[in-house]
Amino acid sequence: MRPHNGKQLYGIQKILTTLKMGMNKELKELSIKQKLAMNYVSKESKLTRIGNKIYTNTFTPYFPSLAYDRFLRGVISVASGKPFPVVTNFAVTPRCPCNCWHCSFSDRSKKDTLSLKQLKKAISDVQDMGASVIGLTGGEPLLRDDLEDIIACIDKRSMPIFFTTGYKLTQERVKSLKRAGLEIPVISLDHYKAEIHDKGRRKQGIFDYALNAIKLFQDEGFYVAVSFVPDKTLVSDREKIFKVIDFFKDIGINDMRLTSPILSGKLTSKPEERLSAENVATIFEIQKKCTRTKGYPGVFAYDFFESEKYYGCGAGFNYMFIDSQGNACPCDFTMLSFGNILERPIGEIWEETSRYFCTPGPICYANISND
Repeated sequence: MRPHNGKQLYGIQKILTTLKMGMNKELKELSIKQKLAMNYVSKESKLTRIGNKIYTNTFTPYFPSLAYDRFLRGVISVASGKPFPVVTNFAVTPRCPCNCWHCSFSDRSKKDTLSLKQLKKAISDVQDMGASVIGLTGGEPLLRDDLEDIIACIDKRSMPIFFTTGYKLTQERVKSLKRAGLEIPVISLDHYKAEIHDKGRRKQGIFDYALNAIKLFQDEGFYVAVSFVPDKTLVSDREKIFKVIDFFKDIGINDMRLTSPILSGKLTSKPEERLSAENVATIFEIQKKCTRTKGYPGVFAYDFFESEKYYGCGAGFNYMFIDSQGNACPCDFTMLSFGNILERPIGEIWEETSRYFCTPGPICYANISND
């Protein structure tokens, strides 16, 4: 059993820290109802202190920081019904050592890749638009030798995170990523059994790479998250899925993105892969257990936060995805694009996108369009 980095905050410590995080001039414009909604976000999130930084989840910049202040501006805009690209993800390469059963990138071109110069320009543009979290994904970002240069161009206005399988990661590379300014690594991990994870990712040995990456990042003091995509069979087996959650706790994970199968890429037009209402209830239970129980990782379960009860799908409203060819999309899981950043200004594309995605969706837009 490995302890997670940092200290989880509970009770009076969490209350006082939450109040401190909320004493921000950016929040003065919010109504009482909106402030109560933000309090609900805090209630369903786990606060972790590492050094002088307070982490909430992988969608929120750490506090205190300029990126956090900008995040609040985005929250205010979204709360008032105005689209705002709070989070923007870039696919920095289509290359990947895996061939995952649920891959949403499988329908996209594997040929062209944005150059470092083009990425720097695009990142600068989305930062000027207000993005407070910038994610680097793929493919496998580690396959780019200039990944550190990409991270380094993200200034303090945004928090850089990246998504990885952990493929062939070394301690030297981790140190290099840290020097470049990486804030949160998110490692793909779907099971406690190597053979099951490897089978789902279609790559023998990728489980060991993932565990190695987690340890290397922990050794360097990172707030470490996992990306967990359970299939319907696993979610239907309560004993096994909670055993996976216990496994994440035992290896010291700080945070978890829990994504249900989405009808995109390899799962397009496969509605049988969608979770049942009973399955979704299990996901809700995981969200609440992890948030409220000491030692467990925090969790951002999409089924929970994107439900009508809570917020909804923010694709094209507070979220944007740019693929490795430069196509700007509402999110990673939809092929719909209103333009390419190599041909049109990003701001112009975002304006057109947000006219169509002018409010959060009641459920995942990709599941609606690809069902």
